[in-house]
Amino acid sequence: MYIEKPYVMVKDDKNLTGNARFEGFCIDLLRSIAHQVGFQYRIELVPDSMYGVYDHEKQSWNGIVKELMER
Repeated sequence: MYIEKPYVMVKDDKNLTGNARFEGFCIDLLRSIAHQVGFQYRIELVPDSMYGVYDHEKQSWNGIVKELMER
């Protein structure tokens, strides 16, 4: 997940853990769809804070695209 106000934000409360740490439009939408469809999820932040750009020299992706391709 990538932090982008107002879609995905980290709550100020430092005592929260897991998915409870996040808020925003996309978080609300994800929670609602998961409830209606019946699936569980775990939100993780992308380590490099990138959406994903292809590096032609390394012949690899970074960001969210890399995370999706590796998992």
